[in-house]
Amino acid sequence: MKYLLTLLLLTFYTYASDAFITPERLKELLKDKKLILLDVSSMYDTSHIMGALYADISKFTKSKYERLASAYSKNVQKEIIDLGIDPDSHVVIYSRNSYDEFQNATYLAFVLIEHGFENVSILDGGYMAWVFEYHTLISSKKSSAKDDGTYEIKHNPNLLIEPDYIDRNSRNIVVVEKDYRDNFFDDLTLRGEDELNEFASELSLIKDKEIAVHDETIFKASVNWYILYKELGFKNVKILQF
Repeated sequence: MKYLLTLLLLTFYTYASDAFITPERLKELLKDKKLILLDVSSMYDTSHIMGALYADISKFTKSKYERLASAYSKNVQKEIIDLGIDPDSHVVIYSRNSYDEFQNATYLAFVLIEHGFENVSILDGGYMAWVFEYHTLISSKKSSAKDDGTYEIKHNPNLLIEPDYIDRNSRNIVVVEKDYRDNFFDDLTLRGEDELNEFASELSLIKDKEIAVHDETIFKASVNWYILYKELGFKNVKILQF
């Protein structure tokens, strides 16, 4: 059984999209007009990768006064327009090398996917990985989108679930509460294929079961959600919110 599960996980890994990309790959993408490079760091004004736009994460979070999901989605649509995201864009997100800011990157990726936009990648190792390789390709000059984005959101309300959903579906759902930091090295580069597959194997994740990721905040939960959904290819993954 364990052999079959490992084989299944390897299949997922083989067909995973570019969930995490290297600085070398990003450098190639800088020539692509479809690239939208987003910096979620609070230090954007100090320095950022050349051509990166600042994505203010606070504009992608729900206000405590915002009771209707439709109102929240309208805000997301506005930000997508302002950032110049089109249906055929490739969005690459990066952060500084702190856990808090890295959570912002995976959270933004989650919000975009929650609203139907799937072509999202995260720069593995973040800003410092880029500086180590291409320190001449940074800037303190603010960048703006060339045109308004044309992508129209398609909100999926099923990616966020409440505790009562777990109660009703306890036999068919696996709750993941593992510390996401175990999946990264100290420089916030993702661990290797074998270690990620072991992470999924230890949790006894099975293809036909739903997976609910839970952590102290939705920001923290978004990290393991992103790894499972984008890197390992589990598509029935949700975030449990309290």
